[in-house]
Amino acid sequence: MNLIPDKSPATGSYWCTWDTQWNVLKERLPAGSPIPTRDAMNEEFLFGSEGVLNRFEGMRGDMIVVLDDGWDVPYGAADSRLFGSLAADPERFPSLHGTPAERLRQLSDRVRALGYRGLGLWVPAQLPTLVDGKELSLTMDEERAGWEERARWCHEAGVMYWKVDWGRGAADGNYRRMMTECVRKYAPALKIEHALVRQPLFEPEKPEQEMHAWREKYLREVLPVSDYLRTYDVAPEFRYASTLHRAAFCLRAAAEVSGECAVLNVEDTALIGAALGCSLGVMRHPGEERMQKLTYDYRPLSETLCALRWQRMAPPFAANRGKTLISEETLRDEWHYPVRDASLWPCVSDVTERHSAPAGIARNLPLPEVRAEGERPFVAASVHPETGALCVAAIPRTLPGALERTPSAEIRVRETQIDAPVGLFGRFARMTVEFDRPVEDRRVWAQSLAGDAAEDVTGEVELRGNTLSIAGATAARVAGAAENELPAIVLKLI
Repeated sequence: MNLIPDKSPATGSYWCTWDTQWNVLKERLPAGSPIPTRDAMNEEFLFGSEGVLNRFEGMRGDMIVVLDDGWDVPYGAADSRLFGSLAADPERFPSLHGTPAERLRQLSDRVRALGYRGLGLWVPAQLPTLVDGKELSLTMDEERAGWEERARWCHEAGVMYWKVDWGRGAADGNYRRMMTECVRKYAPALKIEHALVRQPLFEPEKPEQEMHAWREKYLREVLPVSDYLRTYDVAPEFRYASTLHRAAFCLRAAAEVSGECAVLNVEDTALIGAALGCSLGVMRHPGEERMQKLTYDYRPLSETLCALRWQRMAPPFAANRGKTLISEETLRDEWHYPVRDASLWPCVSDVTERHSAPAGIARNLPLPEVRAEGERPFVAASVHPETGALCVAAIPRTLPGALERTPSAEIRVRETQIDAPVGLFGRFARMTVEFDRPVEDRRVWAQSLAGDAAEDVTGEVELRGNTLSIAGATAARVAGAAENELPAIVLKLI
């Protein structure tokens, strides 16, 4: 028995080239300079004999490929006024020919031929204002006309996704709305992602650094005109705490939005994406073990695979879909950055950073109950509004001397549909799930989310009344997770 469907619905999840552009560099970056990272992007990088797209076996059909910063500007581009052409640079992509739309179509076809869902593009929130050495001053009508043209190109080319990032209009909700209007009119199949652009490090306890009022207003403007809203770049050491904090902020804002609302994109934090019904902007790559590791240890791709396969059963859903509960209790992570190369992300040296996030977030179910001696993990959970699938994640902490370690805890969740799949992510001492009906007449099947066959684990779990209880050791055994991997399994009561 295989509990995991063969194919994925449209999830909006993608693999983004940026981190891999960074990590394949043979030399360290100059402090504060993205130029070498941009210059890694070209045809050979993507499609060559050792091209990065030749990997990702078993998950290509679950992801769009997003070409990040650098794909449409000349080598060495540093002037921000050059960005926004959306025309593949001819020196970077010499095999492409024809109009901008025809060249994009050739790129799109090559990506699809490798088995990926399609092509996405990194897009700045601006048009170029330095063209052929001439400075331009664009009216809003000219800006709109430019985006209409680019939307038509992408429609003709079958481009699936725009990842809209920084630029002159990055903080302007009206500008982003205009971009979306152009896409809706001239490329209706294309999905557009906007973002809350921000720095990676912050102290959430300090409202003055959060710019709460402005960000709430911005989100109320942008969430209704986005297919996806990206929580934005985080420091690797605080990826879970920062992303949870930002997700909570966005979910609170989304609760005030009636009608259409974005799905949150939580970038590379696969556990959070699965547990909270968010899309992924995957940054890691199967070849990381061969790459220069500038900021972090090897990140297992198994986490990505498991989250993507879970999305086949529980695709991401709008940030205002259903009820969100956010714990009033916060947990604080801490990490000391030693004296180090200033080019390493984030660009800090010899400083201790502290980041806080809600202890728990739950969508469409009560907050999980968490018991632990000493430190606790972050816990996130959701019930899918259509499939009823439950997902729970015990999320690692970053504490002094312990980078991404999950404190042992007993976790209990309530109000779960007995016939729906249950996804369990991360390490825990014991997980107890309360269902809407008695469970004692059921068999319990469990399967690694990285595997293809379920096993009967009825004899290894406790069934009593309406509850199922499973030990973390049993979940880890079923998952077959290595020591540096986080277990992920799916359960089904039959």
